[in-house]
This record gives sequence, structure tokens and C-alpha cells, in this order.
Amino acid sequence: MASLTYTDIQTRVMNRLRIPTTNTTQATIVQGIINDVYREIYSMADWWWLEKRQVLTTVDNYGTGTISVTNGNTAATLSTASASSLAGRVLLITGDTGDAGAVYRITAHTAATTAVTFDAVFTGTTATAAAFNVYQDTYDLAADTGKVLWVKRYGYPLPVVGIGPNEMASLKTSDTAVGKPQWWTTQDFDTTGDPTTVKQFIVHPYPDATYRLEVPYKQTLNTEVSGTTRFLIPDDYIDILVYGALGIGFPVLVSNDARGKEFDGRYQGLLTKMIVDQLGRAHDSPQIVVEDQYRRFYTRGGRGHRVPPGVNLGSLFDRWPMG
Repeated sequence: MASLTYTDIQTRVMNRLRIPTTNTTQATIVQGIINDVYREIYSMADWWWLEKRQVLTTVDNYGTGTISVTNGNTAATLSTASASSLAGRVLLITGDTGDAGAVYRITAHTAATTAVTFDAVFTGTTATAAAFNVYQDTYDLAADTGKVLWVKRYGYPLPVVGIGPNEMASLKTSDTAVGKPQWWTTQDFDTTGDPTTVKQFIVHPYPDATYRLEVPYKQTLNTEVSGTTRFLIPDDYIDILVYGALGIGFPVLVSNDARGKEFDGRYQGLLTKMIVDQLGRAHDSPQIVVEDQYRRFYTRGGRGHRVPPGVNLGSLFDRWPMG
């Protein structure tokens, strides 16, 4: 493998533009062009070479003892201390009629202590010994997660279903089901509203045990690439950065439109090859699989199967999927 670094790419571009690599002003401009091309390519597809995998393990629910809650207060007290911190998890009061079904997020709790703090005042009925359950339905994604591609779970033939944040929020307002995750979404960040912190991964139903989830994702790009940093693009395609930068650099830096068009054509050609390769590696292969339950309409017997009375071509079309 060539393992070309940023400096290698910059040198190739500047040499073809006949700009001395010692010209720091022009080198800065070239760096901006190369990084612009890099980000443009990144945004065009969920490239296979950007895929990574994270394993998430859900957390058991906690509902030991009771909780003392007061309407209008954010503070509450557990009758039995939890060995681990409950901060960041959600709490549901069992059978509360004051604000039935309300979900409270715990913003502060120290392991092995009984005091908890909610994200806002308790709106249910004051109680000194209410039954409750605490669930962790929100988890940190890997710091370099750009986009979750799908979510793998075990025990089901299909992956967890991805839904939008608004649909998830609507689901949480009325459904208090617990069990292995069936739906997922991403919303907000570890520090709300701060995109420099990690993204949040939300599941439903509320997990009531430890379940393994595997999360393939598209990683974000390196920061502004420079020096000895390697691009994430495989060496098989790395020349696309040279072609793309020269397609811009020739017209902009040396006023040579003809050479710019030449290299833009090379850029487009290699980009097309990358897209074809990407389609060849695609994970999704939509297909219709006919269920085996309709074989009972046929009788056994050599190569010639006959249709029993009462079943005709029309009834078969009624049962078999179209498309």
C-alpha cells in the first residue's frame, strides 16, 4: 500500500501546478482546496470505507423498594440506594393518576445514595412510598459517529427499526412497554444542544435487561487534514483528491481552464468507478420472499404437481404477492 499522507497529496498537486512547495501562502490555499474536495466526496454516499461498528449493551431496569416524591419538587428519595448511579436514566411511577404516564429524567444521583433529582418538577401525586421503575433508554454513540446505518440485535430475523425523533417522542408519550429494543433513533447530544459532545442513541421499549446491540455507522472525517495525516479514502481511490484539487486549482491558481477541465474529467471518471464499487458492496438487497405456507395447495407426486379442487389460477394470485 502506498499509504499516501496529506503532504504527499499536497506535493503532487503543487508540483503539477508548478507552484513551489515552499510557497506557504499558496500551500495554504491548496490545503483548503484538497480538504474541500475531501468533504465533498464524503457527503456523496455512505461509503463502505467509512463504515465502523460499535457495540452497545443495554442496562437492567432498577425498581428496588419505593420512592418518595412531592408534587412541584425536583427532589425525590429512594427507600433503597442503588449501587450504580441512575443519572441520565428515566423514571416512571407505577399507577400514578396525578399525571398518568409521565416520564421523568434523573439529572443527578450519586451511586450508593438515596437522593435523586429530576430534570423538572414532579407533576404527579405526592407519595411517600410509590412503586417505580428506572430505565436507561438513551446511550452515548461513539465520538466519531456521523450517521447510524442500521442496528443489529439477536433473536429476531430483522434489525431494529429506525424511526424519526418525533415519532419516537410520540411513542414514548403513550407506550410504557419494556423488553428488547424494537425501535431506535438519534436525537440531541450528551450535553443538550452542544454538537461538540457525542450523539445520543434512543431505544424503545424500555430495556429491562442487558441486551447486545451492534451499531454499524458512518464515521465522521478527520479534522482539517494536514502534515502526515492519512486520508480515510483507500489508496485505490486516493488519486481522486489530486484530480479534484487540480480541477479547481488550474483555473483558480494558474488561470488554465483547459487543464482544469481535463482533471475534472479524471475526477468524475474515478468518482463514477467509486460509486459503482460502492453499489457492488451495498448491504441492502431488497427482495420478496414468499412464505412457505401456500405449499399445502399442491399435492405431492413426481415432477407433475396438480392443484386440488377449489384452487384455481385466480385464487393463487390472491395469495401470492405481486411485484
